[in-house]
Amino acid sequence: MIDTTEPKQLTFKNFTLPGFGEGMTYGDVTYFIGREIGKGAFGVVYECTDSWGNELAAKVLLPREQPYEIIRDNWAKEFEALVMFRHPFITHIFAAFEYRDTFYLITERCHDTLKNLFTIENYNGFTWIMPIARCVLQALHFLHGAGVVHKDLHPENVFTSIIKDELIPEKYNAMRFKIGDLGISKVVQNIDVMNTLFVEWMIPPEALDPAEYGTLDHRVDIYHCGLLFLQVLHGRLLTLSREQVL
Repeated sequence: MIDTTEPKQLTFKNFTLPGFGEGMTYGDVTYFIGREIGKGAFGVVYECTDSWGNELAAKVLLPREQPYEIIRDNWAKEFEALVMFRHPFITHIFAAFEYRDTFYLITERCHDTLKNLFTIENYNGFTWIMPIARCVLQALHFLHGAGVVHKDLHPENVFTSIIKDELIPEKYNAMRFKIGDLGISKVVQNIDVMNTLFVEWMIPPEALDPAEYGTLDHRVDIYHCGLLFLQVLHGRLLTLSREQVL
């Protein structure tokens, strides 16, 4: 559970990224940090294992010169968003804690992202489109049923998860696809053009011209699915100009 005590006033002078092999204990579980596997504007992701050897991921939130309270609030919101939505095709979160003035989210470890899937040899989008769409659309249906819009679906936020045979550790079986990064998701009624930010190429037409294209709502995820599946078929990242969107 998240500590609800009043936040400290910090300048983040004590903020420290974890070292390889470093262990940190939360409750009765110790998490061991592995290699860095991803980095974005708001966080760094590391391979991680726990006391039982489970393969996990540790996301460390970066301060970005923001006040302690803002970072703490973002951390709490992401934790609450992820822990509320338990679904086979949404990444699971196992723990959230603070260590050395640094915020950690411990999640399941997925194999890769759709973006990197495009690079495999002899990639054929028509082979991949149905299994990817089946997983993504079920996850979205679940989120929309709960009144939540993801708002940030793209090939780097959809992950591949490969199921390993515990009796034959080197053997991997079925692949499935999971939505991750619910950090900017919003309740449907809170979405409007004025308080919603999109990467330029992901802006839906209704955000550019509501009078012409209608209200901004949960259907933005359907639009983003269209863009996502188009990229799956092409096997590469696509960008759209404002003129192309309209």
